[in-house]
Amino acid sequence: MFQTHDEKQQMRISSSKAAALQSAELKQTPGFMEGPKGDIDGYLLLYHSKPGGQQKEVSVPKSDTKVFITDYSPSKDYTVSVIAVRGSEQSTPLQGRFKAHAGEREGSDGRDKTEAQRLTDTVVTPEDANEISGVEQFVCRTEAVADVVILVDGSWSIGRVNFRLVRMFLENLVDAFDVGIDKTRIGLAQYSGDPRIEWHLNTYHTKDAVIDAIKNMPYKGGNTLTGLALTFILENCFKPEFGSRDGVPKIGILITDGKSQDNVIPPAVSLQKAGVELFAIGVKNADENELRSIASEPDATHVYNVADFNIMSSIVEGLTKVVCEQVEQQEKDIKQKVPPNKMGMPQNLVTSDVTAHSFRVSWSPAPGNVHKYRVVYFPAQGGEPQEAVLAGSETSVVLQPLRSFTEYQLAVFAVYSSKASEALRGSEKTLALQSVPGLQLFDVTHSTMEVGWDSVDGVTGYMLLYAPVATDAGLDDKEIKVSDAVTMLELDGLIPDTEYTVTVYAMYGDEASDPVTAQATTLPLGPPRSLQFSDITHNSARISWDPAPSAVRGYRIILVKTEGPTTNKVDVGPVTSYDLRELASLTEYSVAVFALYDEGQSLPLTDSFTTTPVPGPLNLRSSDVHADSFKVGWDHSANDIVLYRLSWAPITGGDTKEVVLSGSENRYILTGLSHSTQYEVMLTAIFKDESESDTVSVTETTLTRTTIAPTTTAARQSVKTFYLTDETTQSLTATWAPEDPHVERYMVSYSSLSSEHREEMVFVDGSESSVKLEPLQPDTQYRVTLTPVYSDGDGFVSVSALGSTLPLSSPKFLRVTEEWYNRFRVSWDSPPSPTAGYRIAYQPINVESPILETTTTADENSVLLVNLLSGTEYRVQVSALYPSGESEPLLANAKTCEHLYI
Repeated sequence: MFQTHDEKQQMRISSSKAAALQSAELKQTPGFMEGPKGDIDGYLLLYHSKPGGQQKEVSVPKSDTKVFITDYSPSKDYTVSVIAVRGSEQSTPLQGRFKAHAGEREGSDGRDKTEAQRLTDTVVTPEDANEISGVEQFVCRTEAVADVVILVDGSWSIGRVNFRLVRMFLENLVDAFDVGIDKTRIGLAQYSGDPRIEWHLNTYHTKDAVIDAIKNMPYKGGNTLTGLALTFILENCFKPEFGSRDGVPKIGILITDGKSQDNVIPPAVSLQKAGVELFAIGVKNADENELRSIASEPDATHVYNVADFNIMSSIVEGLTKVVCEQVEQQEKDIKQKVPPNKMGMPQNLVTSDVTAHSFRVSWSPAPGNVHKYRVVYFPAQGGEPQEAVLAGSETSVVLQPLRSFTEYQLAVFAVYSSKASEALRGSEKTLALQSVPGLQLFDVTHSTMEVGWDSVDGVTGYMLLYAPVATDAGLDDKEIKVSDAVTMLELDGLIPDTEYTVTVYAMYGDEASDPVTAQATTLPLGPPRSLQFSDITHNSARISWDPAPSAVRGYRIILVKTEGPTTNKVDVGPVTSYDLRELASLTEYSVAVFALYDEGQSLPLTDSFTTTPVPGPLNLRSSDVHADSFKVGWDHSANDIVLYRLSWAPITGGDTKEVVLSGSENRYILTGLSHSTQYEVMLTAIFKDESESDTVSVTETTLTRTTIAPTTTAARQSVKTFYLTDETTQSLTATWAPEDPHVERYMVSYSSLSSEHREEMVFVDGSESSVKLEPLQPDTQYRVTLTPVYSDGDGFVSVSALGSTLPLSSPKFLRVTEEWYNRFRVSWDSPPSPTAGYRIAYQPINVESPILETTTTADENSVLLVNLLSGTEYRVQVSALYPSGESEPLLANAKTCEHLYI
């Protein structure tokens, strides 16, 4: 029977002998792990018997102070924990143990003797909000050392909150041992579907370092493959190269919360055969039979099973005591197998007398007959090992010459007649050489700068390096060496408007101090100002500028096609204008003008312009009309036309005839025509660069055959220079130069060449010279015809031109920046066609989720997408919105950052 005493409010475990009783005081208002102190809702009592008993729970109202255990057996030992409960909070457990003794389980009257005796008596003060028991944690004080590898289940079933409790348990476990590179070593592996090393046995050399590593250990997540993990630690932890030592007890501690998905018995047997003593700790849903099959015998001391993570601390003391006892036992067993000898490693490594090039290493002598000592040392960041060999009677050596400000790894071996000891290890860092103080750059000009610094005692001189910061400048570092008396000099021959890095070293013979660096930018050379364009045609333009502020040798002009690789460069004298010739029509050009100085060229003055379209033939007209012929004539629009292409066909349909004429021709007689037939005549100018003008047209009707004599009427003139401009995705602007003041109005008709849409037409007043045609289809070629209308009817002299609307262009260069745990920014470049805005759609790639979208105005070209899933890859698409529709989307993938580990 277990009960709590009403008067003293103590938990008592009755026994036939008072010395076998262990108890702890239970206060009515115990502290909690988190939150304020106060009333409790009740108690939770946990107990299990040994060996092999399953843990059981009893809920106790807060008004009760005793519990009767109905299935108590005097033949078993019991572990009891009491937890105060308030809501979802629980205190740390109050722990007690009852260890039955053979021969004293029953009294002479056959009944169980009960005598209350406390092992610990703890009062919870208001300051101890996280403790309910004042029992001091057990500390293993054995002189025996061990290699302990902890294998932690990090599968999804544990969860992040419980994993914190596992880390707290591990901290308490490690805190019980004397950890050090020459003491107990502790390694840890975490497993789920695939195990991984968190740290090796020889990674950390102090207890604090191991505990810090536990606190920062990330939660892995995954499936539970315990068998694979046991094989993993055998092959990757208990090896000499990973810190495992010969002749030292080996301990493996497994912590898991579930049943393994693979076979655990073969790897557990292999570990035990290799001399590893295994402990198995199960939590919550762990399979106790599986734990027994893993752990070493006996099960009573090597298998632990608790009902929940928040009471894992209840087994820390018992576990650490057993591990400590087993380490001592293993050491005894090892010593019995291997006869003792007087060999060992040196102790107490100490460094002293540290300078920039040397330090002294000292140690306590190793036991036995040491023939000599080997001291191996090498730079921690890499380098060839060196060694010093001393007589066995020596315990100190000065290592020199060493590199300054360098950390060295040290290893001291005691060498016996038959073998060498393990290494006594340590490290030390040499001092740094004094660097140059007070470095300054001043009096900077276009090509020079002054460098100054404060002097340093004990140097043999100074070395100065300088070079442009930009790696693409193509210049190597220039080096200047000066004596110890020099602390100022001038750098000349520098490049204007260039950032330079200047580095100064203090030299101590052949060795240099750490560098001291400064940066400064030379002044730029003055550029020209106010770039202007004038007289722009389809193949030429004039550029002009204001002169540079100081005397120049001349100017350099660079002309680049914005949409192509063609670049032209020309150097001119000290002028302020220049004519650009032989340009391509309807092409955007970027112009850069540099001022040229003796020291180099200035920054550029830049701007751009677009040449006009090649002009079509002017004033196409017809005359001398007959039943089977008529004459057409036109005026030249430019002096670089090389050919004309003239074609004609009946309006109602029929064969089209075509002729190519010299660029010097301006008339042609059409013959072999049908009588009483209206013909459309089309004329296109072809230029030197093979570009073609817009096509102009005129219509004329041949006479009937009954005409007795041809008459010549004054032909009404067509318009001059009819062309299409200002293309958008849904409009074209038709522009012309009126020739005949008698025109009453103009009829503008237009139709698509690629569809069966009917012809549309608009009428404008005779005083107008342009009209905007809309709405049109995007990316579509249109034929536009202009017909002057007179008061007595149509003029029958029409002109036509072809033009195309712009396509629904997609945005360009989609990119993702500012990635974070729940957001990233999407940016793009605007398409050439004016837009009404943009649509941005995004959706996780590997997570089932609806498509999300947002829109922006035409002036915006980036958007920050927020409230995203962390560590998730998204598919993002951006479409341009136009009045006439939406472009094809531009696609990209982006991924948010992973959450930081808790």
